Amino acid sequence: MKPLYYHNFDANDWFIVICILLSYAIAFRLPRAFPRPLTALVALFGITLAKSADHTLGIKPLDFYDTNEIPVFDAADLATWLLYPVAAYLFVYAYHRMRIRGLWHTAFILAGAIGAAGFELLCLAFHVFSYKEWTLAYSFVVYLVSQSLTIAFFRIAKRSYLAAKGRLRS
Repeated sequence: MKPLYYHNFDANDWFIVICILLSYAIAFRLPRAFPRPLTALVALFGITLAKSADHTLGIKPLDFYDTNEIPVFDAADLATWLLYPVAAYLFVYAYHRMRIRGLWHTAFILAGAIGAAGFELLCLAFHVFSYKEWTLAYSFVVYLVSQSLTIAFFRIAKRSYLAAKGRLRS
């Protein structure tokens, strides 16, 4: 196994560290909205979905973009993985707390995709991503799909959790 490569700590690394600290600080300061098992499932789903997309689109044979400054997996790439679970949690948290219903689902997912694309634009400015044959418009579509899947997963997991909890009480 090759050792984990690391380069000089620079602006994009600081950007990642600051994003990690801020996002987790926000997440841990929020009042708990749903049970811990559901939180863990949402976080796990978020990282699984994101890494599946990254490994499908960001490596050969497609290889549309690189994460961070070099096309080799390094410690900074590993650090970016910490952002995916908390992003999924915060997205689902907002969805749950806002009690999104009906046609507002579409508006919420659209707003989430716009916010995610805006954050990716900021990531591009700090060289967290380097596009090869990719555009922000493609990312926007991926965000629409992934956030729709995340909401669907949360709704199914929540329903299953509540049903199982009800059966346990009987």
